Amino acid sequence: MKVKVLYFGMTAEITGKDSELVGDVNDSDSLDDHLKVVYPELKKAGYRIAVNLEMINENTVLRDGDEFALLPPFAGG
Repeated sequence: MKVKVLYFGMTAEITGKDSELVGDVNDSDSLDDHLKVVYPELKKAGYRIAVNLEMINENTVLRDGDEFALLPPFAGG
């Protein structure tokens, strides 16, 4: 199973990537934990998570081909 991880703003700066494929993860919490091990600076970054273009607030089961996005804080006005 592969999930496409998308990075925006400061998360892209931290990882040095706009996106990557990650395998062998079952849910959003385990993927987030994995990314924080690979990119320790993410632990300090504030971001929200979206799965398949929908913001999530709780652990979500991931399926092959899902998109998992790390979204930095947005400024409005």
